[in-house]
Amino acid sequence: MVLASALALIAVGGCSDLLEVELPSALTDDVLDDPTGASVQVASVIANIECGYSAFGWVRTLGAEDVLESVAGRGGGHAIHGSQPDTGAECDFDGDSSNGDYYDQFQIARSLAWGTYERLENWTDQEVPGSREELLATTALYAGIALEHFGTYYCEMTFDNGPLMTPSAVLDLAEQWINTSLGHIGNAGDFAIDHGASESARTMATALRARIRWHNGDLAGAAADAAQVPMGFSAWIVRDVGPQRRNKIYESGTQTGWGGMLGINDWWNETSGVTNRTNPVTGSPWPDPIPFTGYIFLGIMPDGRAIDDNGYAVTYAEEFRAAGAEPTLLNNGAVPDVRVQHFKKSIQGPEPREVPARYSAEDDDIPLVDWEEIWLILAEIEGGQQAIDRVNVIRRHYNLPEVTYADPGNAEQIRHMIIEERRRSFFAEGGRYWATKILNTDILWFPRTQGVTPSQGYDLDGGVRLTMPGDEYTLNPNITLNDRATGCDPAQAPTQDPGWSF
Repeated sequence: MVLASALALIAVGGCSDLLEVELPSALTDDVLDDPTGASVQVASVIANIECGYSAFGWVRTLGAEDVLESVAGRGGGHAIHGSQPDTGAECDFDGDSSNGDYYDQFQIARSLAWGTYERLENWTDQEVPGSREELLATTALYAGIALEHFGTYYCEMTFDNGPLMTPSAVLDLAEQWINTSLGHIGNAGDFAIDHGASESARTMATALRARIRWHNGDLAGAAADAAQVPMGFSAWIVRDVGPQRRNKIYESGTQTGWGGMLGINDWWNETSGVTNRTNPVTGSPWPDPIPFTGYIFLGIMPDGRAIDDNGYAVTYAEEFRAAGAEPTLLNNGAVPDVRVQHFKKSIQGPEPREVPARYSAEDDDIPLVDWEEIWLILAEIEGGQQAIDRVNVIRRHYNLPEVTYADPGNAEQIRHMIIEERRRSFFAEGGRYWATKILNTDILWFPRTQGVTPSQGYDLDGGVRLTMPGDEYTLNPNITLNDRATGCDPAQAPTQDPGWSF
């Protein structure tokens, strides 16, 4: 207990005005058992989630979503489709802009949330300063967020040396914690999550449950929850100035520039290191170029088309190829998609490259869940003209051309429209498009240890979902290393790569 609590404090110390207090170097059992510090424990859960999410959005998802390629040697491993998470509990205390640890932060948050919730249950309202019901609701909510992360992105999971759990079982557990949170919200009445994370705990929990149910295949339940989320709603991963609370997607991806953005993938099939060009899900060769790739100069046609019927994105300019060259504007009538902005700058590599302009400062908050994501979940569930109408609500919000080209009766065209809309709406937002890729491996590409990155020749690894770190398998008496990548659908399983050697 003392060890887990000491690790939890690594993030607590960086909570800015959330926790401007002096804390001991480790939370002992005596401190944990003091009900007057309940709010500090809850804040520590939130801080670890936020730290882990920010690092995860930088070091893992910009590669898994094909936004960036690795360019710099230091910090360059972020975009090679790794199959294992980054571990370590520093939470940026060293100020290293290439640091991307996130696995321990989510596990610490989950463990601390479970323990804090149990303690809150045993304390009385009179013992706990503030609203005990609100603290219970918040703790359960963030326990659900940690579990959703594990159930969405990992092939299997264990907790506290327990048995192996499938992604679906982990998402079921996440939903149980969200249900628990909603029960306490019902007792306390709706309230805001501190420091701008959400104006409504109830809507935040409902939106998260909609996403959990969607990813877990409960489309009826997801639709019922989604119907309760109003347009304009957002919940946030709150960021602040300073190395311990910064937005890592901005600081590392934009400001420092550890990698460069990718255009359409017309290089992978031509790489000599690719010996197997077959999509293992379909048994057919991957198209050349790879569809649903490329984030540079994305555009939308006057009829609302963002992608053609083969899965290739509309652009408003030809991407530059030579160092220092400028793009050639196209005369195709497309307008720039304002959701996917970027600019060229000197990066940690041999030549200037485009970098994301999704955020403009290290204290910009990161969306956790919002109404656009909920609308696109509903679009997928409803299909047809209702899906087009949902997308057009988002288009009007950004003053972009509305969809008039799509045939409501063409299910494949509607599917492609929704996937591309997600790709753009979730640009550099911490993995929400990666979740879509995991559920659509028949048409969305993962290299699966085949080939190298286009400019620097780094070997591409085998990540689709992730495995746990190696010591989770070797130290747990219930499982062994042979259980790696066995808990999920084979279509979503990572492929063995050099990172599997221990």
